[in-house]
Amino acid sequence: MAKRQPPPLPKTHERAVGPRGVDTKANNELFLTEVVNTTNKYRAMHGCPALTVNAELNKVAQEWANHLRDKNMMQHRPNPKYGENIFLSGGMDVAGDLPVEMWYREINSYDFQKAQFAPTAGHFTQLIWKASKEIGAGVARKADRTWVVCNYNPAGNVVGQFKDNVPPKTS
Repeated sequence: MAKRQPPPLPKTHERAVGPRGVDTKANNELFLTEVVNTTNKYRAMHGCPALTVNAELNKVAQEWANHLRDKNMMQHRPNPKYGENIFLSGGMDVAGDLPVEMWYREINSYDFQKAQFAPTAGHFTQLIWKASKEIGAGVARKADRTWVVCNYNPAGNVVGQFKDNVPPKTS
């Protein structure tokens, strides 16, 4: 009996990069402002203080976003000095709120009663980590793909500190 072959994957058409996906200084500044504003909106929902933008963290995040784009890959920085969330979108033009919303959706995988690290909620817990004070963000694009990197100082997801740093929603 011959093995059944799965049907071939359908071909997709090339997608044009939208106006937000054009790598210009103005577009990137707007994008990163949206990332920070959305981050602080979600943090406020948990009673966590707003993060301030740190120019050095922006530089670190942008360098890693460029690296991921140039290597066409998706991975966290090895041995990071700062907390880090990463995001990759393909096939669509994205605004700066999307990566933050995707990270925040991991709230559904976090157990506030256990208050401990969960691999499926690590982006969420870093996003709202109460002790983090600063953020830096970077965005890099190639064709229809967008890489986003956010770095946080001090880093979150510290074992034994989840109860104090990942509060439930207050509003």
